[in-house]
Amino acid sequence: MDPPTLDEWSSTISSMPNDKAPGSSMISYEMLKHLGPTASALLFNLICACLSDTNIPDLWKQATVFPIPKLHEWKCQLKNTRPITLLEVIRKALVKLFYNRLAPLLAFHHVFQGGNFAGLPGGSCRDPIITLESIIHDSVVTKQPLWILS
Repeated sequence: MDPPTLDEWSSTISSMPNDKAPGSSMISYEMLKHLGPTASALLFNLICACLSDTNIPDLWKQATVFPIPKLHEWKCQLKNTRPITLLEVIRKALVKLFYNRLAPLLAFHHVFQGGNFAGLPGGSCRDPIITLESIIHDSVVTKQPLWILS
């Protein structure tokens, strides 16, 4: 894979959303967007090295999971929480850069078939949802049991 261009990396950083929780380093997307030229060049060099060496820093491989209580009383039961996982934003930007390069190739060469292409450009989860709705409707109409496993 060719190394990314500075424009490609800058475009990826600019497209990342604001006001999102950072990972354990506390580096946010806003910080990346406001880096000076020296820090920006150093980060770009690190990203290029990660891609060429096919290796990322260990800190980027870690995630922090926080159980957020649901609206009702949580009673010390994990089932009454919804987990949120915080990842390092630099890692997420690197993954997006990689995805932006890989997704068009996967779509062009029809690597994924059936319902496995919803995350690719031009893909949609509409067809699998319609299929599932039809199966559920048929089960209700025919009064047959239905087991849906995920």
